[in-house]
Amino acid sequence: MNCKLVLAAACAALVAGCATTTSTPVAANGSGGKASYYCWKERLATEGASLVCNWEASVAEACRSNGTAAVRRTSSAAPQPAGMCNNGQWLVMVPAA
Repeated sequence: MNCKLVLAAACAALVAGCATTTSTPVAANGSGGKASYYCWKERLATEGASLVCNWEASVAEACRSNGTAAVRRTSSAAPQPAGMCNNGQWLVMVPAA
């Protein structure tokens, strides 16, 4: 009986971890007031005045993200390299507006 409960809890945790979002990312304000958005370099696309990608407020969230969001493109802030995830995906970063 306990084994079934543990298995059910593990399955629920896996399903919750696979959920995706399509909302606009919320900027983290932990680095001296300079918030940034991070996303996979290969998913980065330009659509009008927006940069569309799997934008997230932290590197860790971006490495796990499967969602899509748009951030407003500014002429002074081109996407910059932001390292690589454990899954092999290269990241880019833009400052939050």
